[in-house]
Amino acid sequence: MDIDEFIAKNRNARWAFTPIPKEHTNVYSQANWIINDSHAPYVPLDIDGPWVEMLAEAQGLEDEFVVHRGDGGGWSSLCVHGVSAKRTMTADSYPELNDVAVKYTWTEIADRCPVTVDYFKNKFPWNNYQRLRYMRLAPGGYIPPHNDGPRNTLAVVNISLNNPLGCEMVLENVGVVPFKDTGGAMAFNTTHNHVVKNSSNIPRYHMIVHGMWKSQYNELIVRSYNRLLSLL
Repeated sequence: MDIDEFIAKNRNARWAFTPIPKEHTNVYSQANWIINDSHAPYVPLDIDGPWVEMLAEAQGLEDEFVVHRGDGGGWSSLCVHGVSAKRTMTADSYPELNDVAVKYTWTEIADRCPVTVDYFKNKFPWNNYQRLRYMRLAPGGYIPPHNDGPRNTLAVVNISLNNPLGCEMVLENVGVVPFKDTGGAMAFNTTHNHVVKNSSNIPRYHMIVHGMWKSQYNELIVRSYNRLLSLL
């Protein structure tokens, strides 16, 4: 199925988000159910950030981005935290590193995006980051249908620094993900087949966060999930 056919088939789909089962009576148990057992495709996180400043830092690094996955669709990436800035996949994706003790760390471009680094070090309720990447989708670009399964959890955060009018992420049997052009963070389940098409004339910049979260994140995702249910 090509991108346009995928979007047309799934754009108007709706996911049935279900309430947290009553047997989960504490925040830890509720968060665990949301992340690991709800199979929800996404949860908009009730958290703010310096999205405008972070976008400006990503734009200032535009010449450093490298093609992501070689798909030819205008998708590129750059690591703020990872193996290195331009090694944007996991360490085991690089044969030349097989015999090297690889450490995920702040990369060589970290000092060029101080607002971004400060946010993730001191404000965002995660720590022990693995990969923390800028993701750029060029005007007219696309991300073909794919998923990053098989783990059916909300274990990734996708942050929109901008999401131009005319740029859509569509999930199979779910519909359009409600990213905002003004920025925002989304707990995201990458096992759902999804595509992105940027029909605007503006590059789309997002960030994808992999790592481990602090205990405060449990409260955040429970609050965010309940807020989502209240708006449906």
